[in-house]
Amino acid sequence: MSKAEEYFSYIDAEHAKRKAAAESIRNTMQTITSNIPIRTFNVEDKVKIASKILSILSVEERKELATQLLEEQVSEQREKLNHWSAITAQSSQIDTGYIAQHLVSLQTQIAGQGMRGKGDDLCDGSEVKSANFLDSLDKKGATAPRWNFTAVTRQIMERFLEYPAVYLLSMDLNTQGCFRTRIWKVDVTKHTVLRERYKEWMNVLGYPKFASKKEESVNFQLFPPHIRTEESFARHGNGRKNGFTKLEIPLENCEGSELIFPADEVDGKIIISKF
Repeated sequence: MSKAEEYFSYIDAEHAKRKAAAESIRNTMQTITSNIPIRTFNVEDKVKIASKILSILSVEERKELATQLLEEQVSEQREKLNHWSAITAQSSQIDTGYIAQHLVSLQTQIAGQGMRGKGDDLCDGSEVKSANFLDSLDKKGATAPRWNFTAVTRQIMERFLEYPAVYLLSMDLNTQGCFRTRIWKVDVTKHTVLRERYKEWMNVLGYPKFASKKEESVNFQLFPPHIRTEESFARHGNGRKNGFTKLEIPLENCEGSELIFPADEVDGKIIISKF
């Protein structure tokens, strides 16, 4: 029995106790994580623990925890950083990369890899990308976050076409000017528009750069829907002579992509309308 598996019965017992006592899932998970020395686990056991916990959580429990995650790590954190930004004039933007991965794991019940850095974002080989519009204005008052797919080898570049799924997360403001989070699940093997544009990009830019051996990496960039709009498409191409034609890539109501998680902040509370 691995170190992680020793805690499986404890996790089941605490979860059952929560149901019997109608305890808050937030409190129950705090109790569980406080009593598991996760920092002493190796990567494999960390993934086992996460997979176990995610597997026993109901949809409503995961939805409640996703709400808590956004409240604690985005809404409340933004307020705290705005306080310091007023004092220091430093950026109050939140790095949402890891928050996105936590959120996708809660939504999909697929654990991460138990570590930072290189490797798959989810243990099934799926990729998670985040774009953050929040508090990210430049000197000209513009903001242009993007989903970056960087590759340092031809093999990594080509793998984009074979991911089990690509999860695209955007944090921005809705048409009422309130904080919004959306996640789209994309199957590149079925999304014809995205797949064909990516192949075009590889042939025009990717393969030639790797063949020249002068470039250490290539980067396919998708721009998310504009802030404060109801747009439901990503964008690629700038329309310049030396670039690619402008293309709108649908993220909803099309084969190969669907909106799986929309959440908005209403009167200071996170409301998830689909999970």
